[in-house]
Amino acid sequence: MADSPSDTIDRLQLIVANEADREAIRAMLTDRYEVIVADELQPVDCYLIDDRSLPAAREAIERQKAELDPTFQPVLLLRREQAAETAPQLGVDNGDDSPPLIDEVVTAPIDQATLTRRLENLLVRRRQSAELTQRYADIQTRFERLFEATNDATLVLDAESLVITACNPAASDLFGYSRATLLDTEPSELLAPDHPDALASFFEDLIAAGDAWTDELTCRTQAGEERAIEISATTFETSDDLSILLSIRDITERKAYQEELELKTQAIDGAPIGITISDPSQPDNPLIYVNDGYTELTGYSKAEGTGQNCRYLQGPGTRDKPVAEMAKAVDNEEPVTVELRNYRKDGTPFWNRVTIAPIYGDDGEVANWIGFQEDVTERKEREQDLQLFRRAVENVESAVVISDRNGDIKYVNPAFERQTGYSREAVADENPNILSSGKQPEEFYEALWETILDGETWEAELVNQRKSGELYYVEQAISPITNSVGDITHFVAIEADVTDRQLREQQLSVLNRILRHNLRNGINVIEGNATLLSETVADEEARWFVEAIEERAAELAALSEKASTVRSLFEQEPPSDARYPIADLFEAVTAEFEEAHPEATLSTDIADPLAVRADSRLRVALEELLTTTLSYNDEAEPAVTITAAPAANDRSEEWVEITVTDNGLGVPEHEWQAIEEGEETQLQHGSGLGLWLVHWTVSLLGGEVRIEGSETGTQMVLTLPRVPVAE
Repeated sequence: MADSPSDTIDRLQLIVANEADREAIRAMLTDRYEVIVADELQPVDCYLIDDRSLPAAREAIERQKAELDPTFQPVLLLRREQAAETAPQLGVDNGDDSPPLIDEVVTAPIDQATLTRRLENLLVRRRQSAELTQRYADIQTRFERLFEATNDATLVLDAESLVITACNPAASDLFGYSRATLLDTEPSELLAPDHPDALASFFEDLIAAGDAWTDELTCRTQAGEERAIEISATTFETSDDLSILLSIRDITERKAYQEELELKTQAIDGAPIGITISDPSQPDNPLIYVNDGYTELTGYSKAEGTGQNCRYLQGPGTRDKPVAEMAKAVDNEEPVTVELRNYRKDGTPFWNRVTIAPIYGDDGEVANWIGFQEDVTERKEREQDLQLFRRAVENVESAVVISDRNGDIKYVNPAFERQTGYSREAVADENPNILSSGKQPEEFYEALWETILDGETWEAELVNQRKSGELYYVEQAISPITNSVGDITHFVAIEADVTDRQLREQQLSVLNRILRHNLRNGINVIEGNATLLSETVADEEARWFVEAIEERAAELAALSEKASTVRSLFEQEPPSDARYPIADLFEAVTAEFEEAHPEATLSTDIADPLAVRADSRLRVALEELLTTTLSYNDEAEPAVTITAAPAANDRSEEWVEITVTDNGLGVPEHEWQAIEEGEETQLQHGSGLGLWLVHWTVSLLGGEVRIEGSETGTQMVLTLPRVPVAE
């Protein structure tokens, strides 16, 4: 490190031909600097030379600057005004790589302050360059020490000629030659004596990319021994040209170990069980070998199965306990055997009996882990079936579901598949809430779990949802299953589909009311008017009573027709693969509406091309809903709007909502309340079959009907299962 200005006095050499000028300048500078006057050039911090002395000293100054480079050697030229046209220009390039001869010019006469300021600027630059030069020298020294001390053989080559320009002691140790001999040896004789083309190709790639790596080359030592080597290479620029740095590592023993491992691989590759070997020296202990038995067991190829930790076989059904046991065994370097659920490449689960054990190297450290993997799915399932099937009957008509204590499904019977539309494979390890319809509140399920976890049987009637999206009623009983010590291990649920019974009970209730109440009242009207008619003599009055009789009779006929429609509604099976485009539905309903209700206006709107799983019964129900809605509309110009759109939120892919809105007061609350309650009483009933027909039809189609408030009154929303629109 150069001395700071506070530690030393800068030395200046004054080269001035005129003695009087020389003495005057020295007098100006003596107080601040050590001023030297000599004929020969001295090693100083700055040269002050006049234009008359410059020609004679030029060569000496150029040599001094070149020798000190990269340290800045300042030269200040004292120029006479009359010599301005002949003095060299400031900073002019000398035509080569040498620094400029003159760094600063002052014109005589000059005052002391100006001269001192110019000198200080030059000297500051010199001190800064000296510090940088020293830092560079320190860095170079550290690099040389590292270069000398590294354990890997290191060579430096000229990138153009590929001549070795430097080597370290480790290179001498690897190749067996002295450093002087290595510097006189062609790289191909050392690194690829039998494959010079491979080395030439490596250098081409290196120079093109800036770095390269290979472990495919060998070197030949002075003793004639061939060693497997790994080369890491990079290029770097020096002040002269592009150079190459080679870091060479002897991997002969590692190669031999790999070859030995390959031999062991061949010996165990044909084993009938899965065998794996992992390398704990690599990050995350990846598999470096899997045999054919492993690829057959898991479905992963050898390339796919290696290079990563074997935990990729784990999945949603893998329990934490066996995984933790294996992790603990690895930490303690102990063998262990566990059984856990794994997953094949195609996603199918299987029970895996896994044994892992450490393999120790010569140094006593774990070099590898070997694993043995066996598919024990059949045995595990057989063990579970022996326990489960004692309490469940495979061929009962009711759906049977057996789940573990956490609620994960372990078994369903064929009736469950028929009833829900889910296959046994689809619901394995799923939670029964896949059947949830959202019709039961959270408190319902909280009470359920509280009951069965207390060891008691839960019985209830609820609404579930099939895979197809249809809603259905079930009577459900859930009982806990205990082991030999009384601990609850599983739950068995028996469910009976009572949808048809529910609907028929509603039908009987409503039809009973229709026949007993509405029809009887109509008959009474007919009988009363008939009596009056018989007592009336005037023809005009007789016509009035006749009209009343006819009007009421027409209403009874219409009511009878609706009852007939209800009967036909339930005579047909619910559609399984029907598709009704909404556009076709609206077109048919519009045509019927315009003919039947010329006094009203009907508008339709469809958000997108949509279709629902329904048949012509949906059209009948929608027409009935429009008629019922209009019957409560007392506007001078009744107007009804029907819209169709995917259901809101996360239901848009499965459901379509058809909304009916009119400009009247809407359907009275008491008309819909009986339907929401699911039954009619003497005090709470509707005035006809219309809304019940709509409710029953939509329910049979797997949907639901709800009533909502709107700005003018109420609007009815029909929610139906969505199906793709036909191409």
